[in-house]
Order: sequence, then structure tokens, then C-alpha cells
Amino acid sequence: MAHWSEEKEKARSLWPMKILFYSYKYFGKAFFRLLLHPVVLFFFIFAPPTRKISRAYLERVHKKNGEEGKVRLSEIYWHIFSFSYALLEKQSAWAGDMSARELLEVTPDIDVLKDQLREKKGAVIIGSHLGNIEMLRAFASLEEGSHIPEFGIHSVVDFAGTAQFNRLLKEINPQSMVQLVNASDIGADTIIRLQEGIERGDLVIIAGDRTAKNNRGKSTRVDFLGEKASFPTGAFILASLLEGPVYYMFALRTNDRDLKSPYEFHVYKSAHELGKSRRERKQNIEKVTKEYVSHLESLCLKHPYQWYNFFNFWEAVDSEKGEDK
Repeated sequence: MAHWSEEKEKARSLWPMKILFYSYKYFGKAFFRLLLHPVVLFFFIFAPPTRKISRAYLERVHKKNGEEGKVRLSEIYWHIFSFSYALLEKQSAWAGDMSARELLEVTPDIDVLKDQLREKKGAVIIGSHLGNIEMLRAFASLEEGSHIPEFGIHSVVDFAGTAQFNRLLKEINPQSMVQLVNASDIGADTIIRLQEGIERGDLVIIAGDRTAKNNRGKSTRVDFLGEKASFPTGAFILASLLEGPVYYMFALRTNDRDLKSPYEFHVYKSAHELGKSRRERKQNIEKVTKEYVSHLESLCLKHPYQWYNFFNFWEAVDSEKGEDK
């Protein structure tokens, strides 16, 4: 089975994304939402594999929530539409258009993280493709008068399959690319640079729910929505090598069905230490992964339409392991 990065970007041109972004920029969100519906409808009709993946995921959510009945086409459409709209909001966040009025705090650990940042102590953030982690760029403005000093954000991403989107972000905000770190090129020098960033009070963001293309076989299998799924060991190993405190962060729209609703920050400080020695890391990686997946699953069940892994998250596990044998 193809890796997610081989499926993610099919278009060779930036123009479709540019048209959508600049329609939002110059005509506003209301106009953009109207423009987006025919685009998504076209994709919905002519992309049966995506509909199939969405249906399989939503069926798992229904079953886990104890809901009866088949997944309706309207649910699949809304799942795809929500994803498409989230791409705009990612661009909006990179362009600096998100305000504190659009962000809410809902977990106590967010205050722990803010106190840490006030002391200019950085951290490792394990994020996901549930919701929109790009909202972290507006984190410093959450609380008026909170006096959080400026901090850098270093996003560790797999450039495979996201080249077009990265190019658009660079065009929107040329400075943003400086903060992106290619997950496929991480070496000793990168780790040292990120460690120095944490010591300065910066945040390093790592996605905990996608394996890198060149590291697809190194994973931990954990129960997720009723079935074993593969989560990248590398993300948690990197977190341990950086030797900073670990937080799980999810930014989710309050109401899945209301695109005007604000985003909520769900922040959880890990209850486990990853450890500095190789033996300690190996023993604790599975504990930390399960802790992360527990938060991820709980929020998926509450906000199912904001899950944006549009590949077969479960079948890919066995396929990837088979390729490595």
C-alpha cells in the first residue's frame, strides 16, 4: 500500500490553492465558504477513494460512540469540507490573520505551559492531524496582559507529499519556512539546534500520528478507535533526545458543524518522563504513546469531522510492516 505522502498531493500546480487563499484574503471568509462548496462537491463526486476512507473512519467513530445506523453521505461530505476549510485556516494562521478572539483555553495544563514560557523555558509539543495545530502561532496572544515573551516555533514536518503546500506558505509568509524542519533530514546537528531553541524558550512541534516516509517501519502499535493502529516511534524518540518537557496539544474548532465557532486549545502535560538513557527511552516510549493516543481518541470521538488523516490509517500498519520484512 502507498505511504500517505505518496497520496497527499496529486496537483502539480499551485494555482487552485492560490485562488482559494486570495479569494479569502480579499473577499473574506463568508465569500470563501460559498466558493469552497462547489470545489469540494466536485472533489467529493470524483474522489471515491477519499469517500471510502472517510466512511471507514466515521464508521469506527460511530461504533466506538455506540451509535447505530450507517454513515450518511452528508457526513462524509462535511468531513471533506471541514478538511478543505482547515487548509485555509492553516494559511490564515501563517499569514498572521488569527486573533485571540478566535481562540479559547479549555484545559488547566495550558496555564502550566504559559508559566513555563514566561520563565523562558521551552518544551516539546506532540501535535496531530486532528484539528489545526497551526493555531499555535497565535498562542502568545491568548491572554491579554499575560506577558508571555516572544518564542520561536520549530515545526518538524515530513516534506514528502507536502511540497506544494509548503511553497504556498513560503509565498504567504517568506519568514515562515525558516521554522520548518524536514523530518527526513534530522541529524545530530539538527537535534543540537532544536535543543538550543528549547533552552531559549522555544517550542518544537512534532506530529505524533504519521510515520515519516523513510522511517515507516519504526512504529508502536496501539489500540485506537477499536483497532490496532501504528504510531511513529521516531516522534517520541526525538522528543526524548531533545530533553525538554513534553506536552500534547490539540487545537479544535468548538463546534464541528459551525465554521464560525472559535478554536479551543486542549493542552496536556505528559505524566511520564521519556528518560535520557536508551534503556529508559525504550521502556517509556510505549507508555507515552498510549498516553498520547488516549487523548487523541477521546477528542476524535467528540470532534470526528476534524480528523484530517485521509489515508487508511489502520490497514497501512500491516502493509508497512510487510514491506520491511
